[in-house]
Amino acid sequence: MALERSGEDKNPRYSNPLRILDLCTGTGCIALLLHALLAPYVEDLRILGVDISPRALRLAQKNLQHNMNLSLLTRRALVDVQFHQANVLGPDGGSPVPSIEDILCNWDSSHKISRSGPKSDGCDLLISNPPYISDADFRNGTTSRSVRLFEPRLALVPPSSHRVSPGVLPEDIFYYHILVQSLKLKAKITVLECGDIRQAQRVIKMHRILSSGHEDDFRAGLWPDTEQDMLANGFHPPRRVAGCYYPETDIDLYSSELLD
Repeated sequence: MALERSGEDKNPRYSNPLRILDLCTGTGCIALLLHALLAPYVEDLRILGVDISPRALRLAQKNLQHNMNLSLLTRRALVDVQFHQANVLGPDGGSPVPSIEDILCNWDSSHKISRSGPKSDGCDLLISNPPYISDADFRNGTTSRSVRLFEPRLALVPPSSHRVSPGVLPEDIFYYHILVQSLKLKAKITVLECGDIRQAQRVIKMHRILSSGHEDDFRAGLWPDTEQDMLANGFHPPRRVAGCYYPETDIDLYSSELLD
């Protein structure tokens, strides 16, 4: 969208490597859309989609092939886009599913990610639409019936068995672990979808705590943050709760490298 709206060269070329990490990728729709949008402009593009569900990953791979068959993706997507199984919440004792750290250590040697710590160019964009619905909201009707019927609970509600860090609500645990990875990888941009503005504000507060001492190195923004902004960009009218609007909200975190 930014490329289309700019008044500059209609076919700019980005020569630097661009590394994108899509956590909780599900069907792979975000990873594949980003490749379709960026591949015409980026020569060296690597996108990694990660999910814990083998079923979701099989569907993501099918979606990749399906969109190539329709010529919506070029053949280079077979090389540029990878999908791997991993647990974003970290090691789970006795589970055969690798941790996200294990996958990142082996993801594309050009990342220069090692167990001793990732280099500053490990990730340009980290994006995620993780499970963020509380168990109560899933059960009490707050979550729409269509969502509950057609999306697996695993994709909506964080596991109750996972230990929650102090001060982190159960529905926010994915954000905690994703933000930890974002800081480890020194991601230049982190984009997260949240359930509503209240949750987004909690996540921003969480990021401030995790980045304590380096708060000035980041800028955080919410979008859309007003009803007018939401309606102007084609979103459905937001729900009104206690006199306030609570649409689904994106958080954008920018590192100091992009603030200079």
